[in-house]
Order: sequence, then structure tokens, then C-alpha cells
Amino acid sequence: MKASVCVLFAVACWFVSQAEVTPMIQTLNKVMHELEKIQKGMGQSNISIHSPTTNDLKDCCIASALECFRTNVLNLTVTDARLKKSQIMLKNELRKKTILEGLPSCSEIQKAQCKSCDSYSKVNSQTFVNNFQTLLQKIYASKV
Repeated sequence: MKASVCVLFAVACWFVSQAEVTPMIQTLNKVMHELEKIQKGMGQSNISIHSPTTNDLKDCCIASALECFRTNVLNLTVTDARLKKSQIMLKNELRKKTILEGLPSCSEIQKAQCKSCDSYSKVNSQTFVNNFQTLLQKIYASKV
């Protein structure tokens, strides 16, 4: 009897903990997990990719920085076909409303001050992924 009560209590606690996780946090967790897989499976590459840096991550420019990462994620060289699927999934997940609606709202004047993707400096693949992770962590931290 005591064991079944403990199991029911554990299940109830699990449901409560899951209920507190917003769809945006769930999507961010999924994206960060896929990005880690991609990072571990990246091949050596001499390609350079436009990438916002930590200094470019002002609140009103988060959406444009995220779009830059989203569009360039397919440029990463991966060694496994499954990771190509991860890249596509990541690109699609970052297009979802659950992410976009959770970003800071800014006026058009503030958004106009953000750089275009091709105006960011080019970096190697590893730095690109590190910068991408920094942005995702910044978004995550603002929502938790």
C-alpha cells in the first residue's frame, strides 16, 4: 500500500513539474539539445559564417540575431546524415510562434537599429555554435 502511494505521489509531482514548463521553454530545451548534438558531430571546416556576438545581443535585436543563426545553421558541416536532420529540425523549431512570441517586443525604431545578418563579422563554425548557444541561454534565462 505504501509503495503505491509513493508511486502516485511521484507521478503527481512529475505532472506538476511538467505543467510549469512553458511551450517556449520546451522548444528552447529541444533546440539547445539538438545544437549540442550538432556541435559534437561537426566536421573540421574552413568555412566562415556570419554570426552575431555577445555584444550584438541587445534585447531589441534578439529576434534578428536569432533569425541570423536560424538561416545559417544549415551552413555548418556535419559528419552524420542524422545531424543534417537535426539542423533542419532546429531551423524549423526556431520559426515557431512559441519562440517568436516570447522575445522582447520592441518598436520599429529600435528594431531598425539592429544589424542585418550579412553585416556581422564572419567566424568559424565552433565560434558560430558558441555564439548561438549564448543567445539561446540568454533567451532561456529571461524566461525562467
